[in-house]
Amino acid sequence: MIARVAESCFWLHRYMERVEATARLLGVNFSFLLDVPGDGIERWRPLLVVAGVEEEYIERVGSEYLNDEECVQEYLVWSEQNPVSAWNSLCRARESARTIRETISLEAWTTLNRFWLWMKSPESRALYSAEPSTFYERMRENCQLFNGVCNDTLLHEDPFEFMRLGMFLERGAQTARILDTKYHAVGPTGEEAETPVDLGEWIAILRSCSAYEPFFKRSEGSLTGRTVAGFLLLDPAFPRSVTHCLMRAWNFLQLIAGENSETGHRSAGLLVDLLTQMRTKTIDDIIHTGLHAELTSVVDQVTVICRAVEEDYFSGRIPGEEMMRELAIQG
Repeated sequence: MIARVAESCFWLHRYMERVEATARLLGVNFSFLLDVPGDGIERWRPLLVVAGVEEEYIERVGSEYLNDEECVQEYLVWSEQNPVSAWNSLCRARESARTIRETISLEAWTTLNRFWLWMKSPESRALYSAEPSTFYERMRENCQLFNGVCNDTLLHEDPFEFMRLGMFLERGAQTARILDTKYHAVGPTGEEAETPVDLGEWIAILRSCSAYEPFFKRSEGSLTGRTVAGFLLLDPAFPRSVTHCLMRAWNFLQLIAGENSETGHRSAGLLVDLLTQMRTKTIDDIIHTGLHAELTSVVDQVTVICRAVEEDYFSGRIPGEEMMRELAIQG
């Protein structure tokens, strides 16, 4: 398989996960603001922090707008200056798909292109202005539709496996980022009794990860920071948990490498190390050492794994200065 094609497949689904994660992060905030009074709480800055763009936002927009609802949303969704905005990520996903049109299905291309055209249209802008929550839900649905179409219409061979590898690595890191919004919004999670504000944030995070019903089926109604964090980090059966994403990424990396391959040793070793860490820790261990520190470590290690995949399978070629910048932001 040509390295250029494999690289585009890998990045295509990473970009689409970023679009969906942006919609989910903003959905977290809207749910939180609806459920919990926000007096004295930073409402919008945490989204910039977990997206890794706070410093650039201050330079381009100004520190006085860190908690400005309209400015933060505009920067995270539409700004062409923000390298990880939803719009820029969608454009790069479409460009990646365009360069491998012979590899992906017609249905997959049509679904992605239709999403891109809708985002360009006055209709999407009008919905964004009038009903932000509905707009973010529509974004998520388009991303999920694209993933489903790819799963059902592509041959499950090397290109598909690189797509899924990129998707699950990105998704695991984005789940950690979403979970970390609680720390930046209302403070650390400990063993002390949690306030209604804490509980409201946990509920918002569950909803943002489509985890509200699965969580309560698993935890039998015990809503605490410990149980929510444990579910989103460690549950092997929930499809957006960090552990599940790493397990699935490992599965696809093995399929890519094959039984006798001499490539992929570094990325495989790093992924196994991180997966072993997640499987051997309990949520009590994580809370004791610090949930924020654990989440930051997960994001950092996934970034290193993605770089190792680049080096192992794409001949060490970094895909342009813009992508290099994105990797630096992720770290």
